[in-house]
Amino acid sequence: MEGRTCPLARRGHSRDGKRGKLQIVFGLLCDRAGCPVSVEVYAGNTGDPATVGTQVEKLRTRFGLSRAVLVGDRGMLTDARLRDDIRPAGLDWISALRCPAIRSLVDAGAVQLSLFDEQDLVEVRTDAYPGERLIVCRNPLLAGERARKREALLAATEAVLEPIAAATRRAQRHLKGAAKIGEWVGKVIGKYKMAKHFEWSIDADGVLVYRRRTDAIAAEAALDGLYVIRASLPAMSCNT
Repeated sequence: MEGRTCPLARRGHSRDGKRGKLQIVFGLLCDRAGCPVSVEVYAGNTGDPATVGTQVEKLRTRFGLSRAVLVGDRGMLTDARLRDDIRPAGLDWISALRCPAIRSLVDAGAVQLSLFDEQDLVEVRTDAYPGERLIVCRNPLLAGERARKREALLAATEAVLEPIAAATRRAQRHLKGAAKIGEWVGKVIGKYKMAKHFEWSIDADGVLVYRRRTDAIAAEAALDGLYVIRASLPAMSCNT
């Protein structure tokens, strides 16, 4: 939005990367073929999950559907939306699990990574998701891309940390003081969202020392290319 008079214009998450701009949000509802059947306009600071409730009500009242399947990404069909909007309406749904939830399944043994040595798709059941079907997929191409991107971001984080470390090592006018060094580190270590994969400290000589958390990186890498589709729909027979 370039003007200032639209009553729905707000500053919110910009998918175009135009931070600081006023915007509005359009919610588009499509059928299973991808054809638009409804559009609604929301204030620009409306998050995706907040649009679900009105769409559920629209399906029931405006379109009069007694049975429907909502398909949405994991950022839209959240646990809260499933609990508060979709299940009470008696609708079925297909979505996906977030990375922490996938890690929990692996840690609990519900998903065996060795299964993907010979296949890329497997269905599992677990008490953590009663009544749901979980389809676990592994995409080797996506795994390779995520590994490449992670390494690039790790290297980029090291590139912004090294000048600070060098400033603490130089002979003259070196950077000193734990508070000051910590302030500088805090400004840059999260720039590429890799702070969780680094640990840093100040040694006895006042020098900044940083290193990669190899265990954490390896644990994340084990899930590369892995994603889990979750659905309330029962298995369908071949002749359905």
